[in-house]
Amino acid sequence: MKVLGIHGIGNLRDGKEPEIAVQLSELWARYLAEGGTTGSDVRVAYYADLLADAGHQGEDGRLEDLTESESQFLADLFDQQELPEPAGVAQGWLTFLLRTQLQDIVASKACSPGVMEWFMVRLAREVCLYLQPAAAREAVQERVREAIVAHQPDVVIAHSLGSVIAYEVLHDCLDVQVPLLITLGSPLAMPKAVFHRLTPSPDNGRGEKPRAVHRWANLADPGDLIALPVKGISRRFDGVESDEHCSVHQTYRFHHVEQYLKADKLARLLAGVPTGDEQPA
Repeated sequence: MKVLGIHGIGNLRDGKEPEIAVQLSELWARYLAEGGTTGSDVRVAYYADLLADAGHQGEDGRLEDLTESESQFLADLFDQQELPEPAGVAQGWLTFLLRTQLQDIVASKACSPGVMEWFMVRLAREVCLYLQPAAAREAVQERVREAIVAHQPDVVIAHSLGSVIAYEVLHDCLDVQVPLLITLGSPLAMPKAVFHRLTPSPDNGRGEKPRAVHRWANLADPGDLIALPVKGISRRFDGVESDEHCSVHQTYRFHHVEQYLKADKLARLLAGVPTGDEQPA
């Protein structure tokens, strides 16, 4: 079985793109094997370097360092955009609200405030940069499209921001047919923050299964703050075959791809995937 992985946020690494793609491929193959999926040809499309400069991935960011659009992205994620300006906070009221929300999340996840802040800043910067109609978005899509065409996968596994990229690329990729798309911890259904900024644009409040995909399955930990709203993929998109809860981790690692790749439900989905030689004519 040929698997193409599309990674999510926070994956910028030192080195050249081909070498890092090999490293990630080996890592994903190991995680899948630990979850019970062995003997697969696993490749990962690496694109984080294309979002590096403008996205500031290498910096230790704080909420105060976010741009207005990045702060608004998090406000949309937290659904705080309608809240009034808090009394006694003359400037930076949106950051004040975001930090208040972040404190609640840290308490619920029993994790380090610094780690959670780093995660939220990475999320806002990378997702906002990708969703801008600019050269970075086109370059990321082209890199991923080339990987899909070259590997001709039996299954595409797309995590986090990678699921957004996969959705857009597979709508416009006429060179392949993908038997199964599996999205993990996907933010595709986030209203305002992501859903309404997709290409192709949703029609009457609905997206649809990409044209190059035969079957689409989604897995999401109900405690994953990025995979919102709960069951949002099947509620927002037509053609989703399955949309299952997948409890992976409840601390700050709630969104980590390792936990998803080792999940029993993912192994069961992959066990039923026919290989290229077994595809119907």
